[in-house]
Amino acid sequence: MQVDLSTCKTSPYSQPSGGDATTVRVTKDSQSIVFRGKVVLKIHEDHRGFPAGSPGPIVLEGVSPDRKWILYAIDPMGSESLAADGLTLRAVSVVTGRSRVIAGGLLYDDYRAWCGGSLVMTAGGDRISTHNKWLIATAPPDWRARVVFKDSRVAFGSLACDGNGVVVQSAPASGVNDNVHAHWSIWRVGLDGSRTRLTRAGGLSDESPHVAGSVVYFVRRGWLSALHVGRLLKLPPTTTGYYGHTDWPYLVTR
Repeated sequence: MQVDLSTCKTSPYSQPSGGDATTVRVTKDSQSIVFRGKVVLKIHEDHRGFPAGSPGPIVLEGVSPDRKWILYAIDPMGSESLAADGLTLRAVSVVTGRSRVIAGGLLYDDYRAWCGGSLVMTAGGDRISTHNKWLIATAPPDWRARVVFKDSRVAFGSLACDGNGVVVQSAPASGVNDNVHAHWSIWRVGLDGSRTRLTRAGGLSDESPHVAGSVVYFVRRGWLSALHVGRLLKLPPTTTGYYGHTDWPYLVTR
């Protein structure tokens, strides 16, 4: 099931169509990113001692709004353990094939969002969702990341664009590895670094913020809720991801 946040209507869940035709082409000694039939980036793989190859498999992470850049990462030697602590997000130019390093982090889809021409991202390695996580913003063509908000006492997670800032879940920084003790709340963080608290979960967790029109939606204890409104819809069960991240793939904004 998916929920259209602009209407709160439900429908069967379907994966995005991937209309930009971005694929990874794999041969015995290389991997390539192919965009609309054109090889944009080719990486040679050494399989001696590394079944998945070295440097490792390419992971596609999306396309920029202007369709001029492809976001990707390399899973080092296909190691699930290394990937669990985060991967390095990169961008490659569709025109020139030049690749840029953006930042490292847990590359969940809901940990980054485009705000106008800028990409805002929860950065920071470590598989524990409430440890070592801050906000950055970057943009093509140089992709130089700047810190939007970083404080060793707080951690950030899922986010959604809200005009000139993001609505993001945040919790006190800790080494706790599950959401039972990680009490997320929803904040609005401007691209200028300003921060305003929007919810107080009272011992629970407010997660997975989305913005539709002027309404801020989030998930609290399995319920789709809206800021200043309350519960709207009971959501199907989901599982807590690795070390504290919860993915609610059926929340969509048209």
